[in-house]
Amino acid sequence: MSDTAPQLPAEVLEALQRGDKIAAIKHLRAATDLDLKDAKDIIEAHLSGKPIPWPPTAPLAPLTDSVMTALQKGNKIEAIRILREQTGLGLKEAKDAVEALSLDARSPTNRLSPAAVKDSPSIPWWLVLAAVAGLAAYYFFNQ
Repeated sequence: MSDTAPQLPAEVLEALQRGDKIAAIKHLRAATDLDLKDAKDIIEAHLSGKPIPWPPTAPLAPLTDSVMTALQKGNKIEAIRILREQTGLGLKEAKDAVEALSLDARSPTNRLSPAAVKDSPSIPWWLVLAAVAGLAAYYFFNQ
């Protein structure tokens, strides 16, 4: 994390002065694209007087071919090392950036949506039930 943490936007501070914590969280999310948990944590830290825990951000510069090549080879550690050398990011920030990039780079065809899982070929439940009933009938009548 950097030593110069960003300040809260004016509309967030105004909402906090009114005592409207929910509005402050909404304004912070709108201004920063943070998720709900991170925005809530930041507001609560501000209210308690603690340092604001800004989440790490991905590097602003485009990643070089050497970082991308290391990722394509599946070598995350090498990609993190190269990224740290090129950008001066800390270990955690570089690791988070590489992992975020790795998740984004996955092909959508490798992941199944809920509809695809539901429609995936499998043995229908009624076929299993019919097979069990048939085996039970065969066993019962051959006794």
